[in-house]
Amino acid sequence: MSTSEIRKRYTEFFMKNGHTLQPSADIVPKNDTTLLFTNAGMVPFKQFFLNPQMAPYKQVTTVQKCVRAGGKHNDLDQVGYTPRHHTFFEMLGNFSFGAYDKKAIIHMAWKFVTEELRMPREMLRVTVLETDDEAYGIWRDEIGLDPKRIVRLGPEDNFWSMGNGEGPCGPSSEIFWDTQNPQYPEDHEERWLEFWNLVFMQFYRGADGELKKLDVPCIDTGMGLERVACILQGKKNNFDTDEFQAIIQDIDKLQSRGDSSPAGQSRAVDESTVLTYKRIIADHLRASAFLISEGVYPSNTGRGYVLRRIIRRAARAGRLLGINGAVLSALYPSLVKVMGEAYPELVERREPIVSVLQSEEDAFLRTLGKGLTLLESIFASDTKGAGKVVSADDAFALYDTHGFPIDLTQVIARDNGWGVDVGGFERIQQETRERNKSSWKSGPRSKSSVASEIEAARLEWQDSAVTSRFSGYEIDPEASALPSAQSARVVAFRGLSNGDGMAVIDPCPFYASGGGQEADHGVIELCDAQGGSHAFTVKDATALPNGQATVIYLDAAADSQDLLVPGANVSAAIDIARRYGNAVHHTATHLLNAALRKVVGTTVMQAGSLVQPDGLRFDFTSSALSSEQLQEIEDYVNKVALESPQVGVREMTLDEAKAAGAVATFTEKYDPECVRVVDVPGVSTELCGGTHLHSTRAVYPFQIISEGSIGAGTRRIEAVAGTA
Repeated sequence: MSTSEIRKRYTEFFMKNGHTLQPSADIVPKNDTTLLFTNAGMVPFKQFFLNPQMAPYKQVTTVQKCVRAGGKHNDLDQVGYTPRHHTFFEMLGNFSFGAYDKKAIIHMAWKFVTEELRMPREMLRVTVLETDDEAYGIWRDEIGLDPKRIVRLGPEDNFWSMGNGEGPCGPSSEIFWDTQNPQYPEDHEERWLEFWNLVFMQFYRGADGELKKLDVPCIDTGMGLERVACILQGKKNNFDTDEFQAIIQDIDKLQSRGDSSPAGQSRAVDESTVLTYKRIIADHLRASAFLISEGVYPSNTGRGYVLRRIIRRAARAGRLLGINGAVLSALYPSLVKVMGEAYPELVERREPIVSVLQSEEDAFLRTLGKGLTLLESIFASDTKGAGKVVSADDAFALYDTHGFPIDLTQVIARDNGWGVDVGGFERIQQETRERNKSSWKSGPRSKSSVASEIEAARLEWQDSAVTSRFSGYEIDPEASALPSAQSARVVAFRGLSNGDGMAVIDPCPFYASGGGQEADHGVIELCDAQGGSHAFTVKDATALPNGQATVIYLDAAADSQDLLVPGANVSAAIDIARRYGNAVHHTATHLLNAALRKVVGTTVMQAGSLVQPDGLRFDFTSSALSSEQLQEIEDYVNKVALESPQVGVREMTLDEAKAAGAVATFTEKYDPECVRVVDVPGVSTELCGGTHLHSTRAVYPFQIISEGSIGAGTRRIEAVAGTA
């Protein structure tokens, strides 16, 4: 059974059983600051496990894109060397938020495995928590599984929780396949391959560790698609399954073109090593393409650094296979062929993805030779050869000067029988960071401490279902008269240790920073019981992770908890000049995007933006622009501005917006039920939640200040607009 068919059968089965099919959430979590990447199928639903009553659907099924590379969930170094480690993988999942219990999911899971996938029951066994007599009884008495095939295990194997702290948790039951590996007897754990985990979230673990039964139990399941494909296709290694093999066969074609490099071939000395390099490339092609498709670009920090490591690891593998030039960009058509139907974004964003891959690989291959020359001199040096360890200074020079991630230096050193002083490297790296770091302090408490307070309050308010309505669209920044202050009430307040405060008011006229646009500033005022007036400056606004409320940040308000109590009436006024400046530059950003697509081509993809009252920044995928192109772009924006077409705003479903030709920013995630479309007739139609002008006239004059590269295949324009 093909991998594509497994995807289809899984989702169709659960849709027939009352589940709503939801598209994969982004690999880059939008509402979870605790994770570098989405690394499990349940990640997008964490808030609903905490608050099941908030779930829009009670039964959901998904095929979730996941990445495990970087952070504490990091499989990067194992990829290619083991049969089942991947940087990118797909997790089949079905979830219940109070709709059904463990009995129902056990029956559904068994039916899917034995009837839809036709796995012989004699090749299967399950595990349950040693104290979960209910699950044991269902498997034995209702499913009819031989007790010898039901294994009771401790909580380290069959109890799931969100980390080690408080939150929903519960026992699990895992389904295993008999690999029939002759190396192990039937009762040996290494013989059995786990492929589906059923989690029964029936408890809440308090801060004291005590377990209490949940009022609304939930179900969370995860089945690794690559593992199931391996089983059903009769393979021993995930990389031998159909989708991986299609890519690996095209790697063979690249090798056979006759453009091999003798220097590159020198390391690939045996068939096993060659196969490992091919598997690394096939895996890393998937991970890098999907990350770029979501707006992650190679850089030296955060997610961008993880992507850079992945691309460079694959580029080196290609070189060692004797392939000259960029290997991932050359193989991209192979990826589209096997995964483009399931993930249309690979087709829609083909050109920017290939451009970034090509640029990053080319840049690395130019430095690879210099770095390898330095390493070869180290390996050949008699003085440095004592102990065969690359020194910390040399390792850092490779990292800082030649762009060699430390793990790449380790791999090359290992291939030559050397080690690396990683501890010393990390000390030098930390010392360098400390020298370059600005002051940590802000008042009596560090910025990191206050940031932790803010994040804790935001999560607490989200968990307790704090909400507010955004009323800022009702304010006209172009009106001749200043708008009146809006009446609102305090919903929540928290004082901070640096003397400031944070609050939620409803309704809230302050635009929360998002979609590239900076937040509104302004003032809230209220009267005390004695009739005294108190004003607090609003200096920032952000949305809760779930988007259900706007949090405003108040200057010097920490000691005002007796005034800013829930239910207190306040008047709220935004800084109208700031709002006007943001509106001018946000509308200008849309015109700039349209101009780029007109002058450079529709392959241009927005890769980020910043809208401020006094200027804008726009990142996009492209090669360098000529001075003539920049002038043409600037002229086009000014022409449209002077023609003064009206700027229209409509709300519709995501499908309706796409049908209308609306341009989406692929770094953003949109609500499929309701999106906001900003339209400049005949010029631009974009999905956007920001604030805009009524017509384009105030964008004039528009001037490009600078244009340049910010990374592989990515450019940045900085510009100013209007006379504000």
